[in-house]
Amino acid sequence: MPPSKNQTPPPPDQRSRVEQLEQEVARLKAERDRTRKELEEQSALTDASFEAIGFFDSRDLHCVACNNTALKIYGYTREEFLGKHVLDLVAPDSRELVSQKIENNVQTAYELTAIRKDGATFPAEVHGKKIIYQGVPVRVSALRDITRRKNIELELQHALNEQEVIFANTKVGLMLLRGGRVVAKVNQALADLFGYDTPEEMIGLDVRDLHLDEARYHTFGKEFYGALEDAAQLHIEYQLRRKDGSPVWCRLSGQAVDLNAPADLKKGVLWVIDDISRIKDEEQRLRALACTDHLTGVHNRRYFLELAEREMRRRRRHGGQCALLLIDMDRFKDVNDRLGHPAGDAVLKTFARRCCGTLREVDIFGRLGGEEFAVFLPGTDLEGGRVAAERIRHRVSSLDTRTPEGNICATVSIGVASTDHPTAGVEDLISRADKALYRAKALGRDRVETE
Repeated sequence: MPPSKNQTPPPPDQRSRVEQLEQEVARLKAERDRTRKELEEQSALTDASFEAIGFFDSRDLHCVACNNTALKIYGYTREEFLGKHVLDLVAPDSRELVSQKIENNVQTAYELTAIRKDGATFPAEVHGKKIIYQGVPVRVSALRDITRRKNIELELQHALNEQEVIFANTKVGLMLLRGGRVVAKVNQALADLFGYDTPEEMIGLDVRDLHLDEARYHTFGKEFYGALEDAAQLHIEYQLRRKDGSPVWCRLSGQAVDLNAPADLKKGVLWVIDDISRIKDEEQRLRALACTDHLTGVHNRRYFLELAEREMRRRRRHGGQCALLLIDMDRFKDVNDRLGHPAGDAVLKTFARRCCGTLREVDIFGRLGGEEFAVFLPGTDLEGGRVAAERIRHRVSSLDTRTPEGNICATVSIGVASTDHPTAGVEDLISRADKALYRAKALGRDRVETE
């Protein structure tokens, strides 16, 4: 209400004082509103936390404040929770641990077993620190329910245990390499394969110790580790080295642990390794059967022709002469008819052995069938072939073959052909040598004839 005309206005000092009081009131209201807003924000942030937060009086460790998450996790009302001793919220088996942590003012997180209002326990992770709250020293504790995390850890541990059982008991070798091709883990099957007593004996080995030599170690890395970096899965047959230095044929399947491309091989490479020595021995045996005459042990007809053709093609590219000897045992049918096939077989084996003793390492010797043999002589002209043939003829005729039926003196007739004359191939050489052989037979046997 405006002052009347008859009212006397307040003196200037009084007006100034009133204005000051009004300004102070306005400031205090603003401060109050700001403080209330900050408290509301802090309360909202605290209640929005996923952790249970409680303020416990440092003097008696009773709760003086908490957030809504604490009430939700523990199942109490606020009235019930406030005043609770901190150890009332902890399962008996964790109370000594909590007391020690509080006494030592430990601020780092640790795990404990908490207990709800209904008596149910749950795993929790907690950390805390001392502060001043409303003028009173308190310990602020933040607790997180880690039941889900523990369940996941338990599932992972079960899965890891299963993998360990599989890893340890599988019948094929398993090897994990880390950090520059160093053995980080192996199973017993792999230790057995390489001749080590236990898997632990192999831990820390440089994988170069499993290679036959340093050169093969580097070659293996260059040939195959690039593919591993491209996240490829490798399947290789390769010879490695046992602890005693002996070689062992292995089938290796490898893959990088890091599935990114390019893969970081230092994180690990897992190799599955199986001993295939028996398979390789069987392959070698079958290969020998496919290439070797079972009676005499020399090349059979098919393999002889294959090797001779290969050598002839090489000679055509690089130059040089070749000769071929076609050899036939004289009167071999009479030996079989008179003394029997065992005696005939003995004659053939003795001839093959004596013939091998007269040949060079590069010469190719094979049984074409029956009592007929052939020798392919690389780098040899017609005259050189004749000399080699005479050496064989003399070697055979000068020594008898001993058999249960008695000593047998065998002789051979040999025809010689060479690439001194135009030649279409090995079969052409055989055909021409056969004609020379026929002439040797016609002229009385136990002799050498050239084309």
